Amino acid sequence: MKERKDITEVFTPRRGEVNPLMYVPRPSLEKQLLRSLKRYSHTLVFGESGNGKSWLYKKVLEESGIPYVVANCGNSSRLNSITQEICNCLIEPGTATKLGFSEEKTAELNALFGKGGLKHAGQYEITQEEPLLAAFRAFGESSNGKKIVVLDNLEFIFESKALMDELANILVLLDDQRYSSFNVTVLIVGTPFDVMKYFRETKNVESVANRIEEINKVSGLDSGQVMEIITKGFNQLGIPIVGETLISLSDHVWNITLGIAQRVHEYCESLAYEIEDNDWKYEKSLLDKADHSWLLQGLRQSYQAIEVHLNSRETVVARKNQVIYCIGRHRAHQFDASIIDAMIRKEFSGTVPKTNMGIFKILSDLSSGETPLLSLNKKTNNFSVNDPRYLMCIRTALYKDTRDSKVKKKNFLR
Repeated sequence: MKERKDITEVFTPRRGEVNPLMYVPRPSLEKQLLRSLKRYSHTLVFGESGNGKSWLYKKVLEESGIPYVVANCGNSSRLNSITQEICNCLIEPGTATKLGFSEEKTAELNALFGKGGLKHAGQYEITQEEPLLAAFRAFGESSNGKKIVVLDNLEFIFESKALMDELANILVLLDDQRYSSFNVTVLIVGTPFDVMKYFRETKNVESVANRIEEINKVSGLDSGQVMEIITKGFNQLGIPIVGETLISLSDHVWNITLGIAQRVHEYCESLAYEIEDNDWKYEKSLLDKADHSWLLQGLRQSYQAIEVHLNSRETVVARKNQVIYCIGRHRAHQFDASIIDAMIRKEFSGTVPKTNMGIFKILSDLSSGETPLLSLNKKTNNFSVNDPRYLMCIRTALYKDTRDSKVKKKNFLR
């Protein structure tokens, strides 16, 4: 029998380099990104954390053979300089830089003192090349053709006006012949969705925004892509899951992870350990155990935040619990009170009064306090969930009891 792979070789939620055996193709995004990288402009890739932005750009760059280096905006924040972080990535540590030279001259003396000479040494400074230009030169001379500097984790500097201004100044160098001659452009990667809006509101509107091409948002995986990860992964572990069992498992994983690639890998890793403990046999009953271990692994704080907002005791109606349950089952990013109202009337028809249920008030309460679950847009009266992890917890921990239609909570922390 072929030796079984280690679980951590297969499901790799925090692995930086691309795992080709587990990569799920995203043809549309890959095509957009490649075409943008080949143009003489900078490129922006954004999407929520864990959705596979890094695997996407690394896969495209490595397959296309475009040389690249990755500069981390987390380091830029620590150093308080994007330029220094780029230079650190492009110039080998310990590279010697000549700061000057000395020149020795001999002057002849007159006949009074006989034939002879006097030596004089002069010190001269060498004008130093601007550090970023020197870094671009080193990168540019390393190979022919296009080269990319990736600025990853933009979220670390997005709130810093000084660093965002520095980034804007770097981006406008695209039209400066001294820098552009090295054929180096920037790929910006991060979670903020309003980067273009930020640049449009700066004084460099024409200079910056017009030099950046934004590809479509890197969103969560669809149910078919989640199924592909499950199939690839468990086949490598010698656990073939097929047919209706595969469909049911894929739906469960996609529903509670929101299709976020990192979370899918985390969940499958937890499930794989449960299967290992069950003598490498998959059974549907293992899902509850996997839910439990996955939630405790990375969602404990989110679970506690959900607990704070639930009704303190089991009342006959527990309307707030119904609202939170319905929020977890709504697919769109934003919603208003009427949508949740309609969902409650459908899901919990036996508890609906003839009077107003006060759903807007409940949603407003959920958007206040020390750990608000929601944010309220006061212009539109729309609500949105503050953190996708809250949704994951709601979907994992809350369920509707088929016997009395009450919303119940799985007590994972007990």
